[in-house]
Amino acid sequence: MQLGEAIGLGEGESRAGKRKGLIAACLILLASLVPPLVSPGLPPLSSVERLAHDIYAYLLAPTSSQRDPDIALLLYDDATARVSQKTSPIDRQVLANAIRAADEGGAKMIGIDFFFAQPTDDEDVLTEALASSKTPIVMLYADPKRDGGGFWSPSIASESAAHQDLIWRKIAGGDVTRSSPMIGTDEANVARRWPRRDGAVEDAVAQIPLSAAVAGMEEEGFAYEGSISFTRYVPDAEAGSPPGSEAAGVFPDFSMSAFQSPEAAARMGPLFRDKYVLIGLGIFNADRFATPITRIAGEDEIPGVAVHAHMLRQALDGDFPAPLPWWLALFVALLLALAGAVTGTRDRSSTLFALATVGLLALWASLAPLLRWAGFDLLSIPVFGWLLTLGIALGGFSYLAGARTSRERRFARGALGKYLPATVAQEILADPEKLELKGEERELFMLFTDLEGFTRISHNQQPQTTAEILNRYLDEMSEVILRHEGTIDKFVGDAIVAFWGAPIGKPEDAKNAVACALALHEKAEAFRAEVAKQGEQLGRTRIGLHCGKVIVGNFGGRQRIQYTALGDAMNTAARLEGANKYLGSHILVSESVRKAASHFAYMPLGSIVMSGVDTPIPVYQPVGTEQRDRAEAVAAALAEGLAGREKLAALSAKDPAIASLVERWETVGKGEAYVLGSK
Repeated sequence: MQLGEAIGLGEGESRAGKRKGLIAACLILLASLVPPLVSPGLPPLSSVERLAHDIYAYLLAPTSSQRDPDIALLLYDDATARVSQKTSPIDRQVLANAIRAADEGGAKMIGIDFFFAQPTDDEDVLTEALASSKTPIVMLYADPKRDGGGFWSPSIASESAAHQDLIWRKIAGGDVTRSSPMIGTDEANVARRWPRRDGAVEDAVAQIPLSAAVAGMEEEGFAYEGSISFTRYVPDAEAGSPPGSEAAGVFPDFSMSAFQSPEAAARMGPLFRDKYVLIGLGIFNADRFATPITRIAGEDEIPGVAVHAHMLRQALDGDFPAPLPWWLALFVALLLALAGAVTGTRDRSSTLFALATVGLLALWASLAPLLRWAGFDLLSIPVFGWLLTLGIALGGFSYLAGARTSRERRFARGALGKYLPATVAQEILADPEKLELKGEERELFMLFTDLEGFTRISHNQQPQTTAEILNRYLDEMSEVILRHEGTIDKFVGDAIVAFWGAPIGKPEDAKNAVACALALHEKAEAFRAEVAKQGEQLGRTRIGLHCGKVIVGNFGGRQRIQYTALGDAMNTAARLEGANKYLGSHILVSESVRKAASHFAYMPLGSIVMSGVDTPIPVYQPVGTEQRDRAEAVAAALAEGLAGREKLAALSAKDPAIASLVERWETVGKGEAYVLGSK
């Protein structure tokens, strides 16, 4: 189905239908363009977007089996705290030893991931080390007005801020630069982005991030606030790579427990020659952050100073991808929506639809890597929003196409139902090639009914009354046939022609056909009694049922066809129905039916020769469970010869069919065929 047809713009649609279809298509397209614009900032869509970012950040992150040659971490970790017996505030002497070791060892730059707002007895040794360092130092400065954040409790805010400023006055002569203590985290404490450059108060600008300052960037010229680029550490045991976590193992780290004395610290100094040294907290449960790498790899959170190290590596590499413009995100969404719309109009059961859907999902999955390769920031790519775009367009237009197909099928089924049985109409809808004018040979169970004396009765009634009674009769009889899964061939006045075995044959066709004949007789008798109460008289319904091979299919011309069966077997079934009039029976079936549905009880009614047929055929009347004993008694009497004749005569008083059998026996003799119409 073409896109225009799916939305109701095809030929044959009314103007109102086309307008409704066009409005529905436009609404679906507009709805599909909304998710990429709102998903990055609208919970819970934003949570899914962040998960999608983390997956791609992990998959696309550069990997290394070697430690970073330019950056080293000095960690005030649990071992350091145990040795120094100090956790908060940290041991200023140990920190001073580490600063001097890095300075004297020839480090390029020192970054200190601490700010100092509590007075201690040993802080002068720290301020002296900071002020005297020949290596440039970048250190945190807590400035809530510029950077936001809660660095100390309100009750001690003034004292803490005052002491921090005192420290900076003491080191004013040194080469120490202030920097922001912030890392861009979300409410779940996941570090994904650089801190915002907008200040916490109006018209303020945030301080430069620690890592950018260590990389030598200036505050006025630095504006990046996109995603952090992480490197995954994948150690190569064969190459001798030391073990380490994926999230932080790429950076060599040293415990500051080895810096307890100036002499021990001095021995460590040469390890930091020409390196960017970051000093920070490494205690297990403090200043730690999750990252995209830890989330996907299932690792523990990493120290904040390790996050700063990844940011420093990114800054040194100049890897600052541009944010994806909103118009480009919208343009991609439009392309996905149009592709989803075209795909949605395809037949959902076809292989082409499945392949196209898989192709669209592959295209969607490749967008983030392609755009990252093109220099756009992963964090600004609405991956999940685009998936919603695709889903809305694909689902919406698939629904429109399905609704149109349903309307067409209902129309076709209604049109075909005026000429064909419902089962035939359904089969033709499933396989339109079956409308070809051809037939096939099949073995069918063919049933004919006729309402005895209806023509005579109709002459004595008003036409409206006759039509009302006939329509009710045919409706109730048709329900019985359809309930027994029969195909109604045609109505001929008050007569019904039906068959089993076409267009779809089933193993239970024989059972259904005989059961239907019995049910039709019961329904017809009930209907007779009902109309009799209304003062109308109807004759009994005669039924004939035969099994044989016929040609069944669509017959007719290009303008008018009829699904029916043709052949001698159909004629035999019709003559069996008519034979009921002579035999006093209400249902007659042939030997082939009796053998095919042998679990029913049958009363044998001898052999007859029907008009136009030279070969005599045995006939039977199927009976219900309550008449099984009588049917068996008739069969036994026929087998006994003359003695059986007396038994039949005794049974005949209660059954006109048995009475007719006795009469025919007397006329032609036992075992001889009775020629219909010879009486």
